Amino acid sequence: MKSFLCAILFAAAFAFAQNADSLTAQNSAQSTAADSAQKLSPFDHLGKNMLGSAFSWPLGFHMLGGALTYKLSMEDKDLMVARFAARHNGLTFNLVFGQGMVLGTACPFLVPGYMYFISDNKSLNNTGAVAVQATAVAFLYNNILKAVSGRAHPDAENNSGDLSRDFKWGFFRRGVFYGWPSGHSMTNASLAMSIASYNRDNPWIVAGCGLYAGYIATSMVLGGKGEAHWLSDAVAGTLMGATIGWYIGNTFYKEKQGKASSLPKVTVAPLFYDDTKGAVVSLRF
Repeated sequence: MKSFLCAILFAAAFAFAQNADSLTAQNSAQSTAADSAQKLSPFDHLGKNMLGSAFSWPLGFHMLGGALTYKLSMEDKDLMVARFAARHNGLTFNLVFGQGMVLGTACPFLVPGYMYFISDNKSLNNTGAVAVQATAVAFLYNNILKAVSGRAHPDAENNSGDLSRDFKWGFFRRGVFYGWPSGHSMTNASLAMSIASYNRDNPWIVAGCGLYAGYIATSMVLGGKGEAHWLSDAVAGTLMGATIGWYIGNTFYKEKQGKASSLPKVTVAPLFYDDTKGAVVSLRF
């Protein structure tokens, strides 16, 4: 219940910031008018965005996440941070970062869900559609990476450099609960940065989303005796998720600004009707 209320407060704070008084007056007014004139779906441009967020310019940041993971684990920076978290498992850490772990679990579902399905604010509905798509894409990619990497989690009682470098490469050798990168960091960074990218005309939203993504990543490293994830898991997950979210949010932002000509004309949507299951592909000319 607490996490649900926090998620609703997150969405409410976003709505307040989105409607805050005269921020960059003319641009905000034009952006809001354009946003209210269309109705977005989480399935708009899905195929293009899935490919682009994996193989377009975000690929460089995905590779950087992998390189930083190698460096942080080989130089035992992961081990140092994990041991620090294990030593500082007091009330303050649990209150501050434990709540972040709870929010990191609930918000990727509750915040986009509230925005898209519950709110009667059309601009917020459109932001929710963008956030739903970005979060879903990040969640899918994260589970694929975890299924392949199989990295061991930190162990507060038995942390070692070897443990931080314990990967089980293959398919589902440790399922999808153990692995690299941090799923909480990746999905929440994608959620936050898709909202920031789509609403970049409002600096308060951009700053708040950036702080939120950083807080969740920090919580996954320092909360719970440091046993949730290594530092490099959170660093890589945040880099990957943030670029996925920004890429997807940018696609919809361009459309909102009237630059739809650069967007793909193919839309894919699932079809579930009686005994018919499949997908509908639409082509716009």
